[in-house]
Formats: sequence, C-alpha cells, structure tokens
Amino acid sequence: MSFLSPTSIAVIGASTEEAKVGHMVLKNILTQGYKGAVYPVNPKAPEILGKKAYPSVAAIDGTVDLAVIVTPGKTVPGLLEECGAKGIRSVIVISAGFGETGTKEGHALEEEVVRITKQHKINLVGPNCLGIIRPSIGMNASFAGNLKKPGSIALLSQSGALAVALLDSAGKLGMDFSLVVSMGNKSVMSECDFLELCRDDPETHVIGMYLESIVDGKRFLKMAGEICKTKPIVLIKSGVSERGKKAVSSHTGALAGFDAAIDAMAAQTGIRRAHNTEEFLDFLRALAFQPPLLTPNIAIITNAGGPGILATDAADRQKLILAELEPKNAEALKCLLPIAASVKNPIDVLGDALGDRYGAALEACARDPNIDGVAVILTPQVMTPSTDIAKAIVELHKKQKLMPIVTSFMGDTNVAEAVKILHEHSIPNFSTPERAVAALAVLKTERMSPALNAAEGSTCDLSAGRRPVAVDLTGMHGLISEEDTATLFEAYGLPLPSSIVARDPDEAVTFAERLGYPLVVKISSSQILHKTDVGCVKVNIRTEKELRAAFTEVTENAKRHFPTVTLHGVLVQEYLPAGDEFIVGAIKDQNFGHLVMVGLGGIYTELFRDTAFRVAPVGDEEAYAMLQQLHSWKMLLGLRGKSQRDIVALAQVIIGVSKLVGDCPQIAELDLNPVIVREDSVVIADAKVVIE
Repeated sequence: MSFLSPTSIAVIGASTEEAKVGHMVLKNILTQGYKGAVYPVNPKAPEILGKKAYPSVAAIDGTVDLAVIVTPGKTVPGLLEECGAKGIRSVIVISAGFGETGTKEGHALEEEVVRITKQHKINLVGPNCLGIIRPSIGMNASFAGNLKKPGSIALLSQSGALAVALLDSAGKLGMDFSLVVSMGNKSVMSECDFLELCRDDPETHVIGMYLESIVDGKRFLKMAGEICKTKPIVLIKSGVSERGKKAVSSHTGALAGFDAAIDAMAAQTGIRRAHNTEEFLDFLRALAFQPPLLTPNIAIITNAGGPGILATDAADRQKLILAELEPKNAEALKCLLPIAASVKNPIDVLGDALGDRYGAALEACARDPNIDGVAVILTPQVMTPSTDIAKAIVELHKKQKLMPIVTSFMGDTNVAEAVKILHEHSIPNFSTPERAVAALAVLKTERMSPALNAAEGSTCDLSAGRRPVAVDLTGMHGLISEEDTATLFEAYGLPLPSSIVARDPDEAVTFAERLGYPLVVKISSSQILHKTDVGCVKVNIRTEKELRAAFTEVTENAKRHFPTVTLHGVLVQEYLPAGDEFIVGAIKDQNFGHLVMVGLGGIYTELFRDTAFRVAPVGDEEAYAMLQQLHSWKMLLGLRGKSQRDIVALAQVIIGVSKLVGDCPQIAELDLNPVIVREDSVVIADAKVVIE
C-alpha cells in the first residue's frame, strides 16, 4: 500500500484560505519534510502555497500514489470515481458527514463510498478522520500539528481528537512514533487492515490501538494473535459499559457484557489491555524502550521508605516477586552502604544517597541471577543529586541492555532535568511508584495461546471419542426442552444426572422406584427460566408421598405465577451428592462469536463474580488456563484437608461446551449451573440452553 511511502500525493480540496482544513493539510505536507511530488486540486485557484493547482484529478500531469480528500461529504463519491479512473489506489477521506451522523442520508452516502472503492479496488482510510502521519518520510497528511522525530510506536486511533492529544504530549513523555493513523469510520479499511500494515512495517516495533468498535472479531483475534508473537499490541477499548445492561436470561449473560469479550480476546492473543489513557501511554513507553522481563523476579531500589512500600504493594498486585539477592551479592552491597541501609528487597539506600549508592545497588542487581528487572525510586530531598543519579542509571543501562529498568523520580521541578536525561536515553520515568511497577509488569513474557481461527474449527477432544449427534434446532427459540438438552449433551460428553419428564405423579413414582430416592423435581417449561425463584424446584425428595406432594406443588406454583404457561410435565432427577459448585456457560457476542465461561457457581455465581471467559473454540490448554485464572482455583486443588477435585473432568466440560456452541451457532446462551465437582467426577445439576 502507498500509505507508508507514497512518492506523490494529491490534496483534493486544497484551499487558499488559511482557516480551512484543505489549506492546513496541504501546508503540513509541503512544509514538514515530505520530498515527493504534491498536487493541490482546486478548480478555482491556479496556485496554492507556491504549488501549481489542478482543476480536477484527471488534469494532474503525473501519477498519484496517495490522494487526500478534504471536501464536503456529498462530493466524495464523485471524487472517488475520478481517483479510480486515474488509477489511484490509496485514498484518505478526511471529510465528515457520513455514517457518524446517524442519519439515513449519512449512511447511504457511506454505502456509496464503499461501493465505489470495491469497484475500483481502492484502499480507503476514513471517512471522518484526521489523516495519516509518517514521520520517517516527513509526511503529515493530516490536520494535526508539527511532526515529531521518527520512533518505533505505531498509533492506530479511531478518534482523531485523541490522537492529536497524544501526539501533543508525546514529547514530554519521551515517545516517538513510526506511524499515526486516524481510522475514522472504518468504512473500507478496518482495524485489521491497519494491523496488517503495522505487521509488515520494519519501523514499527510496538502497536498502540484506541478502538471504539471492532468490525470483524474473528479476524481481529487471529491477526492480533499472530502479530503479538513478534510485536506487542497495547489496546484501550472504549464503549464497554452499556452492553452489559441488555436483558439476558442466564447467569452467563448477566456476567458477560462486551467487556468480557475484550478481556478474553486479550488473554488469548497476548494483547496488553490498558483500562485508561494513563495506562495506555505507560504501557507503550515501557514496551517501546525496554527489553522483556523474562521472569517475575524484580528488585526495587529506593531512597525513601514510604514509596518503597507502595512499590512493594504494587508488585504484589501485579504478581511480581521481590527476589532476595544471593548472600554473596547482598554482603558485598552491604559493605558499600551505610549501616542503616537495607539490602533486603526493596533495597533502601537512604534519603541522603548520592549517585554512588544507587550505582552500587544497580550493579548488585545486575550481577545477581535472582533479579531480572529493576524499578528505581527517587524522592528529591535537599541533598539528592537527581541528575547524577539519572546518569548512573543510564550508565548501568548501557552495560545491561537486556535487563529492563524503569524509574519513578517523584516530584516536578527538582527532578525535571533528571527525567529529561532518562527519557533521552530511553529509560521511561513514571510519576508514581505504582505506575512504574505496573509498567515493569507489562514487560513480562507470558504464555500466549495460539491465535484462533473459526475456519480451522476446534481442537476439542470429545469425551469417549463420540461423534456429535445433530439436533435439529430449526424453528426453535427460547429455552429448549430437557429431552433435546439431554440429546445434545450426550453427544458432547456433558454429564447430566439420570432424569425423566413425568406427565403425571404416577409416571414420576414409577421412575423413582427404578432409580431410587432421594430425588429432585423441577417444573418442565420452556417459558419458565428461573424456576427456583417461583417455587418450581423441590429437592431431597425421599418418599413416594413427598414426591406426589412435590409434583403437585411445583405444578400449582407454575400456574399461579404464569397462568398462560405451557407445561410439559415435571422433571424428576436423581439427587446429587454434595460437591464444589461451579458454573460453565456460553453466550453469543455479536463481534467475536461465542464466549465460553467458567466460574464459581451455585448461589455464589453473581455474588462473587469469580469468572474467566475465552472466545470459542477453546481447547485443552486454554481450558486449564481459564481454571487457573479463577480465585477459586485453590478450591479445586483441595482446601482444609479436602482432596483435589476432578479438574480434568471440569476442563472437559468447558471443552465440550465450546464444541457444542461451535457446532450450533443458533445457541444464544447456555448455562450449566451448578456443575458439581467431586474428587472423581463431575455432573451438571442444572442446564439451560437458549436459542436466539
């Protein structure tokens, strides 16, 4: 594509009026170092900013690699036709007035733009965007401010305004960019296309993305997983708070929301997710300037106790380990520090420390095989030579390029010069110890799951090698029957207790005589989703008399709460021995397809919200990773004298659910709650399958 290195650019809508965007864009291209040919297009001006202007695209007397359109939205389709006829295959549409307006006319105009680009095979950025900036060739094809020096960070932003703000603050933070793309409405090129651009760009080492929407979740998942193996991606995603408020009929749906899909996608691909703008910038700076942290073992060096404790607490939250120096290294460092100093981790060099003490502590950490990264904290006391200490850190970093170092020189004017020195030598400084430690944590190299591709299908291992038995879901909607649920679950190795839907009390008693007591009875109706709430479930039924009474009670309760309800009978089910209760579920997300969930179940499901989500398909490795992510993982390992639960069987339930929803895309929601997990088995006590 010609977005990264165009040899010629046409500015369509170039203006002689300084206040117009068409003038600003042309001026940026002409005055900030771009060396290629530039063609202003304006039918009313023979010359603009010293450049010959052309009345139309067709009139340009040379080839054009890239066109930038800055004209009213209604003129864009015609201009795209001209670009197509001229052979221009890369276009930026800065113009607004399309789908973002929310009007019928705006959407129709955008659809026309898409049609024309497909016809002429045009790659289009926008519309309604800021433009593109490529510092290494001096190209500022946008209406942002002056270019900064070239760097290694690519910024892909769906908000042009946010991109401008980040560019303006980049200098102070020591950040430099390889590429800045304002994606706009993404009517033709989506975030996946821009990721592909960055993947193949040798100047880009780290990718930062601000997204408000994701066009193709499956493609994004696959591409991000591939790219994260070689180039880190930091994502900040807005617009995640409303989706979770939609009406859902399952615990899984209530716990999911769109935010769960983003977390799942990040966990599966290796994307670093930032939850606010501050984190976004911090993560980008750390990843752009520092090497990976190979293990969680770090050291904290500080001249103040309080900030050192804050950093220690932050390290614990980030699952970093404050490793002790080897005895010989600790003893050698102790000899170089005052008697009141501490060589325990955090290493406290005391408030009157000069550059020599910081240097000695850094050298000790660099030598020590237990330490793989360092966070250096400084508070500017009267005697603190912050610039000398910054230089000591720089010197150590030059010698130990493979050990990540971050700093927190706290304060403002008293550390400004020192911070400047650190940034000039690619050592990121953070205003607080907590931010410094979080930035160090984002450098951790972790297991990254292989990228998933729906077309490749699941790698699930179906229990007992059974082949799925198709259940015709055509025409069904809402909650499916217990019989259909049982058929589906048997095919996918999902263990249900023995049960029958009895049409009358006599049939229930006959089944009980064959199965034995105790039993559970539940009303059978596709119209009643939450049966316990309306008295339609009775447990621990131990006699025929209790069974007949329970049958009558749940039936009458159902009719009283839902007078027009259709009843299929009463489900009579074996009463299950006690065990730990978990939930396994799935819900269909409009961007990524099905999300599979596991979590603490039973009455604690929505109280503790201890859950892990992944985008289907989920195989063995990912199923175990989900379980280990739970706070209740320790429950599965065995607590207070209990034996380990059947983790293998629970993982197979997760895998079976993933395969089921993959084969049955009509399933909107699925809830297995509780899944009773014992030492040697797993059984699903209650199940809901809802068809969209």
